[in-house]
Amino acid sequence: MQQILNQIQVDQSGEPGASTPQKGRPAWLAAVQLGAFLCLGVLSLEAFFNLSGVGNEEFLEPDRTFGVKHIPGKKVVWRLEGYSDEHLSKQGLRDTEHAISKAEGTYRIVLLGDSATEGMQVQLKDTYGKQLEQLLNSSGKMKKNVEVINFGCSSYSNGQETLQLEQQVRQFKPDLVVMMYNRGDYIENIRDPNTMKAEPRPYFHLDANNNLLQDNTIMDFNKSAFEPHPVIAFLRNNSRIYGVLNHTNLALSLNEQLYSKMRNSLLKMLPGTKEQWKRTAAPYVIQDPWKVSEAIINRAKADCDAQNAKFMVVCFPNNVNEKEYAKQISNLKTQAKNQGFMYLDLTPDYVNASDPKSLFLKYHFSSAGHSVAANKIGQTIIGSN
Repeated sequence: MQQILNQIQVDQSGEPGASTPQKGRPAWLAAVQLGAFLCLGVLSLEAFFNLSGVGNEEFLEPDRTFGVKHIPGKKVVWRLEGYSDEHLSKQGLRDTEHAISKAEGTYRIVLLGDSATEGMQVQLKDTYGKQLEQLLNSSGKMKKNVEVINFGCSSYSNGQETLQLEQQVRQFKPDLVVMMYNRGDYIENIRDPNTMKAEPRPYFHLDANNNLLQDNTIMDFNKSAFEPHPVIAFLRNNSRIYGVLNHTNLALSLNEQLYSKMRNSLLKMLPGTKEQWKRTAAPYVIQDPWKVSEAIINRAKADCDAQNAKFMVVCFPNNVNEKEYAKQISNLKTQAKNQGFMYLDLTPDYVNASDPKSLFLKYHFSSAGHSVAANKIGQTIIGSN
């Protein structure tokens, strides 16, 4: 026993032959190992989301002209309402590829609208644009081959659509421009000039002489959002994790009121967003939304006239019998008569259908709903030729 105790004393004394205490890992090595572990975790999660087919819902990017625009060539798998799994075109359209130059003997139709026209909730072949093209070409009543190009983009207002018409559509030399009017358009065209709390996009207002003017104040105020950011652009285009997080935020914002309230409360506390919630001196008075919308549609009609193209407004069906929207539809009918453009109200064909619910998913058309729109628009076009 004494020999063992003596040996322990020798080991603790540090004399030759004593055991050397083990040193801890250097801090830099621990940091490298942690970083490698995190990278492996992120890559594994990206691979898992990729194999699971989730995280490809991101398809919009900031744009200094329109507020947002489609990401050209982006693969999109949409599950929020309905389902689709396809690429946007290289020109950033929810469509197949289209040459800018119009082939001889072609009757070219351009569709303008928001998510109802974009049709992300169904496969591309089932959108009313693709069905319209097939219907017109198989009808035997069109003198030329019909080509339909879909410029529809989620969240767009009539004002943004008119900017598309002036800055993008013109080069395609359309023979007919079809703009789908939705119940929220007349509100989205304007903003309350007394606050900076608004989505960054172009807005419109009328001056004292009823001239239509564009208001880029909100986009100018949020100019940092439009500056190139290579890291964010890379994540938006390539990261499934980024897509899942953004899509989850969108789904919760749309469906969970408590989440929206908590999110807005937190945003107000951030230094970079506090200014957005302050009132500012009004550069113009609060606008009449219908008068502004009427002026925007007149401007779109004038641009079509300048291009020797016909213009048509199609009203999204008022399937919920909203009184204000019914009034807008009536006003559009009168405006179409006075300004001499084509007009179609889809409401009767959806409300009086044998199974109206089957024509919608939640907010948007089902495949069957797109078919009804294609048939009615096609009948109107054939009747006008």
